[in-house]
Amino acid sequence: MSGLLLSIITARAQQAPTYNQYANQPTALNPTASLLRPDGEVALLGRKQWVGLEGAPTAYWMTAHAPWRRFSATIGINVRHESLTVEDATELSAFLAKSIRISENEYLAMSMSIGMSYYNGNFSRVDPADPAFRSDIREHTALMGFGVLLYRPEGYYVGLSMPRLALSDLGSGGEINRQYNFSNQYHLMGGALFRLDQSFDVKPAFLASYIPGVPLQADLSAMMYVQKTAGLGLNARSNRDLSAMVELMIGPLKVGYSYQFNSNDNPLKRRIDNATHEVGLSYRFGDVKAGLL
Repeated sequence: MSGLLLSIITARAQQAPTYNQYANQPTALNPTASLLRPDGEVALLGRKQWVGLEGAPTAYWMTAHAPWRRFSATIGINVRHESLTVEDATELSAFLAKSIRISENEYLAMSMSIGMSYYNGNFSRVDPADPAFRSDIREHTALMGFGVLLYRPEGYYVGLSMPRLALSDLGSGGEINRQYNFSNQYHLMGGALFRLDQSFDVKPAFLASYIPGVPLQADLSAMMYVQKTAGLGLNARSNRDLSAMVELMIGPLKVGYSYQFNSNDNPLKRRIDNATHEVGLSYRFGDVKAGLL
């Protein structure tokens, strides 16, 4: 039964490790985006897919950074933990992001990160009698990452990042069974903030993610804000996943939630995909309000 469950989840597990609230918490995908919040920020996000299905994917992100004003830079950390059936992986990295002014209101920034990735594959728990699932895997490797961002504070941003450049392979002993993809990742993202009137703002954003051997994943979202206090929005993904999103700003604190569902006509697919939840929480230092971009 465990082996069957692993196979079912595997059919949908090979996709870019991203989240619906990328426009709210971009630093985890591109550390250079920390410069959009120059006074510092702490952010947490949890994602639970296919609620009710045992062993379904679960992921947590945490990012924190502080200003290094002398060099117009930020320094921070990114942490990610994912679990899938009998596998789990944790990545921890530290980053430095530096910006230079290229016009009166625009900046060009770059970031570099270095860290470690840890992988556990408890395959013996699936079916100890099956030779294909007999060996457990415990491995780790060093990581590097790079990013670039063009931005105007509280105006727009567009950036390209490679947050994971693995210096060696993980899980090579379990290549047949392993469901995690440890290939290099590439993210292209952007967003802009437009003021409609004194009460309403709108923030469109996009994200394109690519992993070698996995189909390109594209997201497009839009959030409408009222009095810079509450926001409602939608996100559409290239695999026909749709997400409804809500945000609430209370001073420097921002809380976000999204519910993901799939527009596919297949009843079984809808039953599995229509139970993915995300909760995000961030606290921005310095500013009176959390800010929209």
